[in-house]
Amino acid sequence: MKKLGFLIFILLLCFALSACGSNSTNANSKEQEKDTTVAESKNNSNNPNNSNQVESSKKTLDNVGDSLYDPDTGTVTLNAMKDISNKKLIIGDLKVDFLNSKVITITNFSDAFKAKLKDNFGGDPKGFTYAQIFYKTENTGKDEISWRGFRTAVISDGQQVDLDFNLNMGIPNPSSIEMMAKSKMDYNMVWVPVDKSEKSIRLKGENVLKSDNNKEDAIVYGKEIKIDL
Repeated sequence: MKKLGFLIFILLLCFALSACGSNSTNANSKEQEKDTTVAESKNNSNNPNNSNQVESSKKTLDNVGDSLYDPDTGTVTLNAMKDISNKKLIIGDLKVDFLNSKVITITNFSDAFKAKLKDNFGGDPKGFTYAQIFYKTENTGKDEISWRGFRTAVISDGQQVDLDFNLNMGIPNPSSIEMMAKSKMDYNMVWVPVDKSEKSIRLKGENVLKSDNNKEDAIVYGKEIKIDL
């Protein structure tokens, strides 16, 4: 009888231990599942392909006819686009490599952008079309130089256009840059007001000055280059 009671006690003890082990396993499993969910959430937030990035990537002007709304400017439409990476301009030790040109029209202006247009051009503009030209610069020499970018352009009908408005509107066309020897600057840009049908313009690069005025080539006068649109 005692033996039977002892066996029953052992069986009950084993059953109790098994149940505890099962509960512990379930708890650990749930905790791991929770940690995995948190990790996935963090990974998604750091993933460059998340929904916000995808939505943002759609807001680009990649093809002629593309249009988008930019709250800082208005409705932006791409009229023309051209690869101009074969274009280079050399002024003394300065080398300008052109990247691309786009003809863009902005309508339905934001209040801030319309105010900027009025300040720079006057009147009551309903639309603004311009050539957007990307370029990068390099000082190929051994001396520090300074340069004031592109200050004027000539459009197809021979009219000369003042480009100083770029500075007032915050466009990264240098107003005055100093470049150390053997240095480079990427992502420069200049806007030139044009008609939608414009096929080319001429840009005038400003003089290049060396910081050492005693050099024979301390000043190299600016040059023009034709840019296809």
